[in-house]
Amino acid sequence: MAVVLGALAAGILGTSLHAQVLYAGETPLPLGALGALVLSAAVAVFAGLWARSVAVSAATGILTYVLLGAFSLDIFSGPLIVTGTDSGLDLPVITAGLMWLFGQSLATVAAVMVTAVALRREARYERETLQAPVLPYGTDPGYRQGPETRS
Repeated sequence: MAVVLGALAAGILGTSLHAQVLYAGETPLPLGALGALVLSAAVAVFAGLWARSVAVSAATGILTYVLLGAFSLDIFSGPLIVTGTDSGLDLPVITAGLMWLFGQSLATVAAVMVTAVALRREARYERETLQAPVLPYGTDPGYRQGPETRS
């Protein structure tokens, strides 16, 4: 369930965001596509950590990529992700669409790596805390009675 909800959220929200282009003078900066990729990776990491599984993180990223592939097709009376035109113009929205579509694979790999590192650290911490000896109250070798309880 986390895979499907995460992929739908990342795909729909990222597609809404990806075409935002900021201009620095005459230079278009596709910051929306970068933001969409960060959002997608964060959702995949969240799903993987919530389920405590690297496979869930990978499946979320892969399903998001499949959803983006569907969004780039001409099935919604025009593609939601523009990756090219017949006119041959190099529009900023095309660059943003290509970054969003093909950058999703890199975002998925990054999310899987972050999830794996976080889960490995958590497992190591749990192993170390379970192996630590628990001493009953008052049997700690460094324990000394306070001055009010001495006879």
